[in-house]
Amino acid sequence: MTDDLALLPFKEGNDRLVRRQWHDGRWFFSVEDVVGLLTKSGEPWRYWSDLKRKLREEGFQPYEKIVQLQMRSLDGKLRETDAADVQTLLRVLQSISGPPAEPVKQWLAKVGAELLGEIAAGVVSGRDFAVFQDWGYRGLYAGETVRDIAARKGLPRGQKILDHMGSEELADNLFRAVQADAQLRREGTTDKAAVNRTHHEMGQAVREFILGRGGTPPEELPTPEASIKEVQRSEQKRLEAERQPSLFSESDEGDTQT
Repeated sequence: MTDDLALLPFKEGNDRLVRRQWHDGRWFFSVEDVVGLLTKSGEPWRYWSDLKRKLREEGFQPYEKIVQLQMRSLDGKLRETDAADVQTLLRVLQSISGPPAEPVKQWLAKVGAELLGEIAAGVVSGRDFAVFQDWGYRGLYAGETVRDIAARKGLPRGQKILDHMGSEELADNLFRAVQADAQLRREGTTDKAAVNRTHHEMGQAVREFILGRGGTPPEELPTPEASIKEVQRSEQKRLEAERQPSLFSESDEGDTQT
């Protein structure tokens, strides 16, 4: 995979692009592009510079998570750009408040959900993959399986639990899955029992980390009112409505008498 541009599934004034690049086995996104989208700042690099100081004060070290990648600018030239994976971007977004952040969180949640569906597929496949995922959830959710989580969230049969997670819950699961996948690849584990045990232990480790830092366990996090797919459909309808030409020109509307 090479340099690419990911068009966000919503529009605010003009179509906005967030640059992305495949690196180290996953997608990395331009932090400045995401910050610019959220803040509507004309100088997103300055906002990002201030935000990095704020993150350090909150105990998050961005330089340990951010990488610099050559990304193509609008003028066609390649330049060094601060980039982050989905997990890190979700953490950055926690420090940016306001309504504009919510659609981007939903978009990142969708990206993360798609990634979670692919992680470790090279280690297990088919029927074994569902069992593998269950072991990871059981470790992270204090024994709950996918079916248990769906029932607790009140989801009808056929609904995917990943479509009904907020950004924080998704980030917890993304961290669990990414770290389990990395460990399995490092160890070259292929035995089914050992693979499932590794995923379960990683889920437990992530849970212990969350609780140890005073965080909220995933089963106690609120379920969003709208699923990711519902948000997408709503945004698509809004975009289609915006593309429909007005029946009257501005001048006609100004001359209309009632």
